[in-house]
Amino acid sequence: MARNTIGFHLVKGNYGMWLPGDSRGSWSEAWDDQIGFTQPHNLNPGDPVRERMAFERMTHPTVFLDDEMSLAVANALGDCVKKGLEIAACAIDSTHTHLVLPYSPRDIDITAKWIADQTTKRVHRDCAHQGPLWAKGKWCGFIFDDAQWNATVGYVERHNLRRGLTARPFDWLT
Repeated sequence: MARNTIGFHLVKGNYGMWLPGDSRGSWSEAWDDQIGFTQPHNLNPGDPVRERMAFERMTHPTVFLDDEMSLAVANALGDCVKKGLEIAACAIDSTHTHLVLPYSPRDIDITAKWIADQTTKRVHRDCAHQGPLWAKGKWCGFIFDDAQWNATVGYVERHNLRRGLTARPFDWLT
């Protein structure tokens, strides 16, 4: 029996976070120019040598969102909602952002790229930061039932509570 997707848990990491080779494991399409693509879209184990190599290839400093940048990301997400995106839960941390999106017939990969583009443009417009904002790629979990939906929303809302915010700190959440 096929399961129907009812939503997505989208996580976008900041530039320089969770590099290939990270001890927690990492999703990566390429290790370096010599090796090329290896097992695209597979989880690779931690490897301190690969992590160091990835860090050395970075052309900009690691990005940590400060309050001004977090506000710009939140404002950009609010603009995305005005353009038709539905966001059920959101947590903007200094190192990554969580979004819970109800199912939409739009392609989730294109949607994630659009969100990243919109938030980056807003940060560049409103803040001094002009380099990359997000790491390449994203993590996207598919949500198939109400129990999983509720658990995911609760997980994201707890991120906000740990930061001293309300569970739903944004008025544009649907």
